[in-house]
Amino acid sequence: MVEGNESVKILVVGPGAIGCAVVGSLAYHNIPVKILGKAHHKDYFSKNPARYIKNDETLEGMAEVLTMDELKDNPFKPDYIIITLKANHTIDLIKQLGEVYSSDIPIVSLQNGLIAYDIAATSLFDNVFGCVVGFNIKKESLGVSIQASEGSLVLGRISGKDNKSSDVPDFIRNSLEKVAPLIISETIAGDIWMKVLINSVINPLSAIGDCALGELANSNESVYLCLWAWKEMVDVAIKHGITLNPFEGKLYPEVLYIYDIISYAIARTVLSRIVYPHRNAIISMLQDIRAGRITEIDYLNGKILEIGKSYGMDLPVNELLVDYVKQLEQKKIHGGKALLRKFYRQVLSTRNRNTAPKYYIEY
Repeated sequence: MVEGNESVKILVVGPGAIGCAVVGSLAYHNIPVKILGKAHHKDYFSKNPARYIKNDETLEGMAEVLTMDELKDNPFKPDYIIITLKANHTIDLIKQLGEVYSSDIPIVSLQNGLIAYDIAATSLFDNVFGCVVGFNIKKESLGVSIQASEGSLVLGRISGKDNKSSDVPDFIRNSLEKVAPLIISETIAGDIWMKVLINSVINPLSAIGDCALGELANSNESVYLCLWAWKEMVDVAIKHGITLNPFEGKLYPEVLYIYDIISYAIARTVLSRIVYPHRNAIISMLQDIRAGRITEIDYLNGKILEIGKSYGMDLPVNELLVDYVKQLEQKKIHGGKALLRKFYRQVLSTRNRNTAPKYYIEY
């Protein structure tokens, strides 16, 4: 197994927004990297570098694209594989990779949702790592990604050996540090779930309101919706035995858990401060809706619903979020302020009064 950056070889699956940021960063630092993509990716990247515009610098470099057929015919043997695909395309891809590679090749998932656990559950790969992306990346065009906000990567082991979260090989650490500041988590489940809950609040509401993240934080209706959905999902996490970790060391789950006017005032202030650096971000689910693509709603709120229902829990806000986003995908409704107000009124008509959990009363 490799020990440093000089000999590590990496395969990045999916040259989308995150994929191009990863490839551009690695290639810029002369780390051998190839892309698993499609024919049009192969044509583009044979002539153009992967480019990641990060603050005032541009990280770019050339990377060869392999199609799945090429990979099956003449396998490129990476030291580890980074998955940056949308969650809804992942498991079929993992099954194909399982036909090409041995089970000991590490898989690092830089994806939304709990998909890293689904990858581990296939049992096709023994060493699966989850990585939380704590910043927003915008796809400017094919091959070009732009960092829209600051943040870090949080990485931890999900499967393999004794499943100790912090057991991450040095060659994975050293290479991912070229992409963004890297934090090795002692409890990656708490970090992944925290990001899932954040995404499951801001993604569907941004899609319903057809607005940037900053607009959500400036709307009373949106803030209430965010906090009501948040409470439902925190309850699911607790029931599932998950201890949520603070996001980026700033956002603690308890702070957004409202049960009276004082807790609401605190939560709104904190939410505004957290959102401010990301205020201009166009969230990925809204990008998908605008582009006519299927979203990851089934792997965010849909997954939370699935787990919550397995415990007999009632999650009316999240059920409505899933329903509205499905209708947006099918173009039965159109996002905007009017739709967000309609959604708010519907939630308000069915909402039960929040009650604080025991652990929160102690604060």
